[in-house]
Amino acid sequence: MEFSELTQLLAERGLTLTAAESLTGGQFQTQLAATEAASDVYPGGFITYSSESKTQLLGVAPKLIRQYGVVSNKVAQQMAIKAQDLAATDYAISFTGAAGPEALAGEPAGTVCIGLVGPNLQMAKKYYFKGEAKHVLAQTCEMGLTLIGEKLV
Repeated sequence: MEFSELTQLLAERGLTLTAAESLTGGQFQTQLAATEAASDVYPGGFITYSSESKTQLLGVAPKLIRQYGVVSNKVAQQMAIKAQDLAATDYAISFTGAAGPEALAGEPAGTVCIGLVGPNLQMAKKYYFKGEAKHVLAQTCEMGLTLIGEKLV
């Protein structure tokens, strides 16, 4: 699925989507916003690169980050839940992880957690991508697109 197909599908169904990005630094939302139907489905989103911004902008509990680590399914899921609530959208996706080249919070480079919430849906999944940081980021955005597409089709 391409980003243009995703926004078209969301628009046809009258659904909205937001995102909370950490390691991807806005790449997912940049690609989403570049589509024709973006203004119908995407009200905006969040870039929360640091742990502090996850707490300050989204409201993710610092205790959750300390307990599970910033690169965890628990934090990814909470990021998506908080983003969905703040943006008042039907769906929200989140990305947190270690793009590299160094490990982060004890997780090796290439470790990514993606959270996705929507109607009757709350999930998070951990992935391990290979390659340089730019390749990890591209694979992360692609997997996020795939996850949303699977839930909508």
